[in-house]
Amino acid sequence: MIVILGLLDDASMTDAQIAEIYGLNKGTVASVRRRLVDAGALYYVNIPAFNKLGCEMICCHLGSTDPALSQDVKTGHYMEFCDGQPSIFNGLIGGNSIVFFTAFKNATELEVFNLAHNKFFSGVRRPSKADFRTVMFPYAVSRGTYTTNFAPLVHDFFKLEVPLPKSRLPVHVDVETPDLGETEKGVLVSMVENPGGSDREIAARVKLSRQAVSRVRNRLVEDGFVTLKCLPRLYKWGFELYAVANARFNLDMPWEKRLKGQPRPPVDFSFFTLSKPDESVSNYMVPRFQEYAEALESAMAWYHKAKAFDAKPDLNVFSLERCTELRSFEFAPIVSHLLSGK
Repeated sequence: MIVILGLLDDASMTDAQIAEIYGLNKGTVASVRRRLVDAGALYYVNIPAFNKLGCEMICCHLGSTDPALSQDVKTGHYMEFCDGQPSIFNGLIGGNSIVFFTAFKNATELEVFNLAHNKFFSGVRRPSKADFRTVMFPYAVSRGTYTTNFAPLVHDFFKLEVPLPKSRLPVHVDVETPDLGETEKGVLVSMVENPGGSDREIAARVKLSRQAVSRVRNRLVEDGFVTLKCLPRLYKWGFELYAVANARFNLDMPWEKRLKGQPRPPVDFSFFTLSKPDESVSNYMVPRFQEYAEALESAMAWYHKAKAFDAKPDLNVFSLERCTELRSFEFAPIVSHLLSGK
């Protein structure tokens, strides 16, 4: 399980580096890595820096669906909708709840997306339409753990007797205008589509030499256009619940004071956090249903004590056994869309 921690903390580490850090055998690390990936318990993604691709905001769309309607019907309609919407990179539907995350270049794109949603869910699909609330996180006024943060959760779950990984606090990033040539665009799309692809495989797809692909790939990584991450499929490990918490904050408490004063666990155990002065969205995985109330109380206790909340946090809770992934940190559609200039 220590191997898992190393992979989640830094997916770019080699087997030898993980072995050296944790006092393991290199062959053992390699064997465990292969077994976990082959079993689908872990998978690799190249997470793009949307801000470097000209996006101004990330949005979280939280909604509820009609409990009287068949789950299969609702799920089928939303899977069909997502297939035509490259802006969605992560999403889940189950029970009476739905959530998905999107990235947009500007507010106009968000409005076009909302109109497309309303149009799609008209006519015979109207009963499947979720009652959505969209929370916008413009990069200019937000911070986030934009490359995910699963290591502390796994460290706690397995009760590992090694130091807890360093906290990945939400950070601010600036929006940039990308200046990529066709070669760089082709390599970037290929990296996102096939995170495990070798230079030789990418070269065959983009019609370049292996050496040229290696240079471009290294430059894209060094410039922060993509970050390789190893993500766990926690439902394969027995996790039962996924919860999305949307909190609205009292502006009497300055944002910086709230960020600096909050204890480590609530920050660490949200594997994907978006935050701005008056609002945040946090994502939690809970191993057992019986632990849900205790975990929630622990995560929220400091905020209640500090009177940081402006209203009771909204929660969307999903049973991992009874929900369907609409997209699971799937970035190829949106990167292709952004780089196409359409």
